Amino acid sequence: MHIQIPSPTSAGLSPASPYSVKSNSPLIRDRSYVELDDLKADEAGQNQQQPYTHDASKGPASLPPREPASGCDDDGGWWLFEIIAWVVSAVALAVIIIIIAVTDEKPLPQWPMNITLNSFVSFMSTLMKAALIIPVTESISQLKWVWFKKAESLEDIQTFDEASRGTWGSVKLLFKTKRLHLAKLGAFITILTLGVDPFIQQVIVYPKRTIASTLSNASVPLAVEYSDYTYGAIMALREPTLGMKSAINNGVYDTNDHPQNDFALTPQCATGNCTWPEPYYSLAVCSKCANTTSLINKECDDMGGFVTCNYSLPNGMFFSGLDRGRLYMNASSELRTVNFNNTQSTISSISTMRGLHDLSSTTLLGVVSNECVLYFCVNEYRAEVSNGDFKETVSTTYTGEQDPVFGQNITIMVPPSDKRKTAQTFVVESEAWRAISYHFSDFLTSNVTGQTGERSSSNDVLSALYDLGEDGSGLGTQKPGAENDTIAAVAASMTKYLRLYEQTSRMGENRSDTTAIGTAWTDETFVHVRWEWMVLPVVLEGLALAFLIGTIIQSKMSGIALWKSSTLPMLEGKVRSLQGRFSNYADR
Repeated sequence: MHIQIPSPTSAGLSPASPYSVKSNSPLIRDRSYVELDDLKADEAGQNQQQPYTHDASKGPASLPPREPASGCDDDGGWWLFEIIAWVVSAVALAVIIIIIAVTDEKPLPQWPMNITLNSFVSFMSTLMKAALIIPVTESISQLKWVWFKKAESLEDIQTFDEASRGTWGSVKLLFKTKRLHLAKLGAFITILTLGVDPFIQQVIVYPKRTIASTLSNASVPLAVEYSDYTYGAIMALREPTLGMKSAINNGVYDTNDHPQNDFALTPQCATGNCTWPEPYYSLAVCSKCANTTSLINKECDDMGGFVTCNYSLPNGMFFSGLDRGRLYMNASSELRTVNFNNTQSTISSISTMRGLHDLSSTTLLGVVSNECVLYFCVNEYRAEVSNGDFKETVSTTYTGEQDPVFGQNITIMVPPSDKRKTAQTFVVESEAWRAISYHFSDFLTSNVTGQTGERSSSNDVLSALYDLGEDGSGLGTQKPGAENDTIAAVAASMTKYLRLYEQTSRMGENRSDTTAIGTAWTDETFVHVRWEWMVLPVVLEGLALAFLIGTIIQSKMSGIALWKSSTLPMLEGKVRSLQGRFSNYADR
């Protein structure tokens, strides 16, 4: 390290000054600077040759009395600027803590001008760090003069000076200076400020959470009553509306496996994830079926060498063997059922008997039978929408206790529950259910006949019912459960129509009992604060304040003027009375 020495003229010396370049002084050589090592060595020689007599009343023994030099204020101001800088830093940190505390565990805030929480915290942390480093670096610079007053190596001045300028200098100060001293705390703080930005970035994370949407809700239509019908060929007759007929046909002609699953409603769920926390109830059409083959009564007669067998059921359903294998199926909806009489609000039933025959359709091998009923009911549903997939399940079914009587409404009562204190009533008006019942009596009564490779019927519905219920072997063998699925599909399609009809027929009435309201869930970005990452900034703020206060006290006790980072003391000769030392060198 070296110190620039002013020329004799610029230093205020006359040409005849003893600071001649020919002087033997180590400060005046054939170069324009002085090595600090030379200055230190010369200082040692000066101390041996010219001992300094110290007056205890005049301050520390290590430095002779200072003479003020022109152009430099010994006081160097007070610590006001550093204190203000620390306060600014502390306020910036406090603002960060307050903002993240207010937004913690809340949805991501929307601020004006699209300012994000991250950018705001980043700005405040930058301000905090920039303001924090000011009192730290100024304190290190001030401690440089305190250190030098104790007659340590002049070389340490450069180390202190570098420490006040950045991290690498602070690392050098920690390892190059001897023993523990307050300036090392400042160097440690300077190094730790490198971690402020990474720590601040780790404070805030943005998890996604599912919350109830405030912008939309979920709803699914319900039916509480049904009263729709139209007039038949004569005014005394009633028929279902075209909408109901269409629903029945849709169920019959659905060729998919498990066709009853094709008639699910589409709820209103804008978010694609909705729940209905409470079960809801709706008028519906239900079905149930039973295999009655074991109840068939077989009677055979020998007619001149030909044995003919006839088959019948207890309800009067009959299958003739005279046609041998050419009668494929016989069906009727006008007979009472064997298993389901007077046990529900039946609107229609269908009994079928299928003949099993050879491929040539000339030999009747046997008969199987099945029966199903369609009836009005009230279903208790539980539902949810997950990722756009609506799943509605029936948890309980209520129905009337007996077959309805013409001229009377079908009334189904749902008893009170824990959360619903009153019973709920569902009604199908008499003319409406009678129109459906009449329609089914023609719709499902007929037979299917055929011969090798051919099948015919006067009723398309029965043709579809036969084809969908046959296993494809050509032998008339019944496909397990297929006929039941078709009837269940008719019921599901009719139920869908009932629930949608309630919405369209009562549009504008704003009835709450025709809609089940649920909760729409949406993914919301939340703010989550990991407070443990705030430890470093808070600790640094406290250490910086302690360091500043310690420096103020130590500087005051040492009697050193507040030179801080100023270079004027070096240039004007205030360090170790440089000005007097130049005169000593010149006198040699």
